[in-house]
Amino acid sequence: MSPGHNQEVLQRKHTMRERCICIWMNIHPVLSMSEYIRSPLIRIMYEKLEHQNKHLNSDHNHWYEYHPEYMENEFRDKFIRCKQDEETSTFLENCFVKSDWLLTHFCHAIAKAVLTWFMTSTSINGLLGRGSMFVFSSAQFLRLLNVNDNFKFDYLLDLGAGDGNVTMKMAPFFNNVYVTEISPVMRWRLSKHGFTVLDVDSWDSPNKEWNSQKVPSHFDVISCLNLLDRCIAPITLLKRISRALKPITGVLILGIVLPLKQYVETTTDKRPNELLAITDSDQWEVQLSSLIKNILIPANYEVIRWTRLPYLCEGDFSRSFYSLNDIVLVLRNSITE
Repeated sequence: MSPGHNQEVLQRKHTMRERCICIWMNIHPVLSMSEYIRSPLIRIMYEKLEHQNKHLNSDHNHWYEYHPEYMENEFRDKFIRCKQDEETSTFLENCFVKSDWLLTHFCHAIAKAVLTWFMTSTSINGLLGRGSMFVFSSAQFLRLLNVNDNFKFDYLLDLGAGDGNVTMKMAPFFNNVYVTEISPVMRWRLSKHGFTVLDVDSWDSPNKEWNSQKVPSHFDVISCLNLLDRCIAPITLLKRISRALKPITGVLILGIVLPLKQYVETTTDKRPNELLAITDSDQWEVQLSSLIKNILIPANYEVIRWTRLPYLCEGDFSRSFYSLNDIVLVLRNSITE
């Protein structure tokens, strides 16, 4: 079944649900329903329908655009313009379908209320198999690396790999895939995918072994997707990555949500030990320029290319999906040691 046909089916279902709510509430569909709905449950249902209607037939060009006037010329020239492709559309369509699984969302809500006393949100999502993420498609990943789909690297290390769904977009283009993850549940899921899970504290140790298997001391590509603003020591992490990249050819794929808001799930006060000292601005392009000049360049990184993408997450009862503004940069060491 083609993506276009799926969208038509979803649109018809959406229109029927909206009309049913209008008839039930005795409200003309042209009027703003949210002003008249008193039931919190019905209001949530209708707001989700409005959200879905807004996004169902959109190409979401605004997700991929930026304001060049806020960027220096040297960074403008390295921007790659992406667009919503088939893999992205398929992920969104799956989100629309899953958002209608009301019984599943109800069970997840109860389970999360209980498990939150014992587990982090990441581990809960891994246990329940919910909240999968989407950063880039396979084609977008290859374009960032400037290679074709026949190219094979030797070693990939994906830091903070989560449930492995994003890793699987990259894995076909590598002979060996290594991952790290702090959540025990997510480590279990990653091992089920067949990835070699390394220890978060020793993945960059020289001459390391894992289950009697020799682990490389340098990697062709290290991906650090939306981890820098979620880890305890981001500056230290950048230094560790720099040492673990292959000299000259090794690249870092760095994803970060902007505007920046650092948050650490595993600390008591939810704050990191190291702050990313970048300009405080609601304009994400200003923050990106500051990140490059104040953090990445002093850490001896050079920007090869970068793009803007939506950081998508499967939704729940109140939203079909969630989206954050994600900047993905391809970096290399500017000083070869």
